[in-house]
Amino acid sequence: YGIGSALARIVDVVLHDQRAILTVCTPDDVAGVSNVTVSLPRLVGGEGVIHTFPQPMDDHEQSLLKASATIIREALDELEDGL
Repeated sequence: YGIGSALARIVDVVLHDQRAILTVCTPDDVAGVSNVTVSLPRLVGGEGVIHTFPQPMDDHEQSLLKASATIIREALDELEDGL
């Protein structure tokens, strides 16, 4: 029920333009890696994602995020090449 409940909340926020801060994914440039998705706190409203709140990270955390984003981007590239 958790996924359905979360999706219902997102749909409700968008349909009624409630403007809520939700943790959602959207394609974005992450740590210098283009077009990957990660869950971040974002302001969501009737137009979808309105604003992404940057997360403070030290250099080590930033490098770990970049490594994760690179792995995701490489997996997506492999899937796209296979189509």
